[in-house]
Amino acid sequence: MAAFGAPQAAPQAPDYKCPAPMSDGISSLSLSNNNLLVATSFDSSVRCYQVQQQGQQVAANAVAEVKSDGPVLCSDFDGSGSAVYFAGAGDNTAKMWQVYTSRGLYFMVVVRRPPPPPPPTPRLPPLQPGQPTAQTIGRHEKPIKCIQYVQMHNGLVITGGWDNSVKFWDTRQPNPIQSITVAQRVYAMDIRSPLMVVATADVPAHERQQNSPELRYVYTFNLQTFQHSTQPHSMDPSPLKHQTRCIATFPDQTGYAIGSIEGRVAIQHVDASKKDKNFAFKCHRQSGQQLVQGKQTSEVYAVNAIAFHPLGTFATAGSDGVFNFWDKDSKQRLKNFPRCNGSISAAKFSPSGNLFAYSVSYDWSKGREYYQPQAANDIFLHPVEASEVQPRPVKKQGVRGR
Repeated sequence: MAAFGAPQAAPQAPDYKCPAPMSDGISSLSLSNNNLLVATSFDSSVRCYQVQQQGQQVAANAVAEVKSDGPVLCSDFDGSGSAVYFAGAGDNTAKMWQVYTSRGLYFMVVVRRPPPPPPPTPRLPPLQPGQPTAQTIGRHEKPIKCIQYVQMHNGLVITGGWDNSVKFWDTRQPNPIQSITVAQRVYAMDIRSPLMVVATADVPAHERQQNSPELRYVYTFNLQTFQHSTQPHSMDPSPLKHQTRCIATFPDQTGYAIGSIEGRVAIQHVDASKKDKNFAFKCHRQSGQQLVQGKQTSEVYAVNAIAFHPLGTFATAGSDGVFNFWDKDSKQRLKNFPRCNGSISAAKFSPSGNLFAYSVSYDWSKGREYYQPQAANDIFLHPVEASEVQPRPVKKQGVRGR
């Protein structure tokens, strides 16, 4: 098991906290290329923020919101940043919300908020009022865990659900143009065309053969061939031993990073000739307070999010309330950030890589007994400095952690 170098978290200025926090757990964050941020929540809301950034100064306003019929689990912008696709566990539908037109941003519900601080950039033009609605574009038999827009074939929306299926939608048609059946519930999915990776739940004990391992699979697909064949490029057991929490493809589409509840991340390459570059490492762990058989224990936390920067470095965020920036090629931790006052449930880089958004919100990793209804569900924006994400020179041997 490889380990990255582990620099200590350095003191830094607090990240910007967005106004109008959610009333329940935050399930996903999405950022567009036109300075919009969307957050989804278990309180059935999909909220849009308008972000302003000038260097290391950031400000945001909550400008619009729509409600779903139940908890919303996932979201993604289209290529232009004008529409948001989201889905969840209410009526098991995927929806499209048109948030931006040539007239400007739509208002549906203006979120009440305290007066914002003086903006670091000139104020944007007044927003145009409108009557937005979320249009249903697809449906699964069970809740939809993942949704993603793909800018191919005039735009496709791909959904992964707990009904053991991945479906392809043309928003102009009521039925999916393609459907793929996988072994179990879809727990995580990511796409950088033409590579699509899908990670599933464990095979239930009653379906496994006697003494067989607790398999959870990772599928890879080539989207250039999906119209002719639904066969995966590969279907392999997860390289990690415990439940999958997140997965993210490399920016160059040559592989993916996968994270689990055991505080581990695995780096995997699709090309079989590069299998010798695969490795896994420990992260999101804290030293325990007691010794067992003379060894210090560790508190292990789930890896809730993995996000790649355009440069190829990546971030992980966990239920320990910490996010880190890493370089997979040099096997180094680039920066370890201070611990937040709660679990980090979702995280994402902006398309340009200049901004890193993350949500501090209970992730239920410790069960119902640790749930605190009064706890905040906040979104923070971290302006990314070039030195934090710049790849390091590759060494022959990775630096081991202390």
